[in-house]
Amino acid sequence: MKKITFIITFLFTSYGFAQNVSTGVVTLTTGFTVQFDVNGTTNKVTMTMVGPDDKWLAVGLNVNSGNSMGSSGDDVIIYHGNPGTLSDRNFTGSQNTPNVDSSQDWALDSNTTASGVRTIVATRDLNTGDSNDYVFTTTNNTSFPMLWANGSSLNLAYHAARGGASSTLGTEAIATVREFKVYPNPTQKTLNVEFPTSIQKARVTVYNVLGSLVLQTEMDQFNSKINTSGWSSGVYIMNISTSDFSQTKRIVKQ
Repeated sequence: MKKITFIITFLFTSYGFAQNVSTGVVTLTTGFTVQFDVNGTTNKVTMTMVGPDDKWLAVGLNVNSGNSMGSSGDDVIIYHGNPGTLSDRNFTGSQNTPNVDSSQDWALDSNTTASGVRTIVATRDLNTGDSNDYVFTTTNNTSFPMLWANGSSLNLAYHAARGGASSTLGTEAIATVREFKVYPNPTQKTLNVEFPTSIQKARVTVYNVLGSLVLQTEMDQFNSKINTSGWSSGVYIMNISTSDFSQTKRIVKQ
């Protein structure tokens, strides 16, 4: 009995105070958004990047927007090429192409396109041990400035546009005021999509893990159920988007 009590106490102590924080969806520029979700229990961060599918995309992490080229060693993530590659890099502090990190720490979970829009979901450890990688924190209200850039094509070359964005890593209760809720998950026959009160309509797109389109539809608060009875068992990626907002969900079909 003492052993069981100790285990329960240990689990509560280890995980009871873990905190999740998020930037929420940050609009970098028209048609280009990013969101970072930090999980204090798994010590993983998930990046959801949404942008045009015919351009390379880049986001600099915790980089002062006053330094348009980033300081030497600052962390940057770049998606480029066809077929595409998500590369972990660092700024050189000049106009040179950012250096490729010796350790590629971002794992690409999904890379899907629909109607000219690319959605990338990737994960990595909060602290990779690489001196060039930003160390994510679960501390609430942490300032998180970013730089962004995109190209005129998928080929990595001098940027076509660039800029800065300001965000804050905050608790989920603060950061996800506009969050859609999808349940039950795992699902067997039906998925319910619960709309936040501030949003009336949204486009819902679902892909399987191979990147094949499973569903693409328009939904509203009165038409928000999805029949999943015909889906094969497995993991699916759902993207819910409006004109200025995008959210990605991981769905499990039993």
